[in-house]
Amino acid sequence: MPGALHQPRLSAEEIAARLADYKRQNVPTYGPKMFRPSYFAGQDVVDVAEHAFALFLKENWLYGRTSYPAVGVFEDEILASLLDLYHAPRGAAGSLTSGGTESDIMAVRSARARAERLGRLKSGANIVIPQTAHPAFDKGGELLGIEVRREPSRGHHLPDLEWIADACDDSTIMLAASAPPYPFGECDPVEEMAAIARKHECWFHVDSCLGGMILPFREAAELKPVAFDFRVAGVDSVSVDLHKCGYASKGISAIVYADRTDEQAARTVFENWPSGLYATSGIAGTRSAGALASAWAVMRYLGAEGYRERTKAIFGYRDKIISALRGIGAEIVGDPHCFHFNFLFHEVDMSVLVEELVREGWVISSSKQPDTIQLMVTAAHEHSAAPLAEAVEQVLRDVRAGKRAGTGQGAVYSKVETRDTVGAIRA
Repeated sequence: MPGALHQPRLSAEEIAARLADYKRQNVPTYGPKMFRPSYFAGQDVVDVAEHAFALFLKENWLYGRTSYPAVGVFEDEILASLLDLYHAPRGAAGSLTSGGTESDIMAVRSARARAERLGRLKSGANIVIPQTAHPAFDKGGELLGIEVRREPSRGHHLPDLEWIADACDDSTIMLAASAPPYPFGECDPVEEMAAIARKHECWFHVDSCLGGMILPFREAAELKPVAFDFRVAGVDSVSVDLHKCGYASKGISAIVYADRTDEQAARTVFENWPSGLYATSGIAGTRSAGALASAWAVMRYLGAEGYRERTKAIFGYRDKIISALRGIGAEIVGDPHCFHFNFLFHEVDMSVLVEELVREGWVISSSKQPDTIQLMVTAAHEHSAAPLAEAVEQVLRDVRAGKRAGTGQGAVYSKVETRDTVGAIRA
């Protein structure tokens, strides 16, 4: 395949038409059959988010404290909201990042920086995480030269606290919990894990990238609060993705610290070059301010009351879907705390069920250990419960009757094609 620069030039009209063709190749980002990672609270919210993104697309976030002061205002007001939302103590601070991966890597970096500052950074420094923790921690460990001790799989969605405690030692600099983890909708036992971290005097991070803009509003749906933020003794940092259920355009996330000293220590500040001071609070340098403006606009549009209303509605849709699936014999995994959950049927090859539902137009995900179907529920699923249950029941009948076999493809979160696969390697 020739490179884009070496093909015939196209007019603006031809480009628009080509882009529209390419767009049609993608699955919809939300809709009644779209249950893969999708964060939709209503078309009105999408319109607000996209307008703000487009308006601030060209501003460079890197210069938000110099050339583009409005960018700094957005940043300050968003962080002030998050500090309040997570009951941060006096002296807390935060920074905004490009996404959950960067936020979690920053947590690893901050843990290492504090251990070094306190003289506790030893050879063999390690972090301990449950089996369901996001791969961002492994990426952070690889980049920063920190061993990652990931709990081995036991076919259960909750961490083995005994294994977690035994895995910690004098060289452990961080323990991380998820509220909730991506693979399953039930939060890790944050309070119990915080107690283990306190015993070992190590950093304790809560990855709430998925749940951080839902869990604070559970009570609006008359659901029991979940302990995950700074009200839990020993929590040093919390991460949240604002482009998930904060409903901003991608990509914007945050990491909030209990102690401003740790946030400042995580910054990069450099002056030893001809252009003077270079300072960033995270890993990224230049980036568009579009996502930042989008997050600020949605927060101001919805307000706390709007988030409560949308969260209550989405929980209602989720519970209708859960009830419909249970009505045809599905088992729901654990006690899901957020908008996503997993289900399974015993004595059925779940990979075949996934594949056949996808073949019929349902955009769904799967998780392993145990093998399940995962659904992420949004405002687009108000009327999806009955059609989904009917589709699942029909496929189940066919599978059990031997009419459908599938290919048994496994679960995929994301993947990168090899260069020779995409044809971009020079012969």
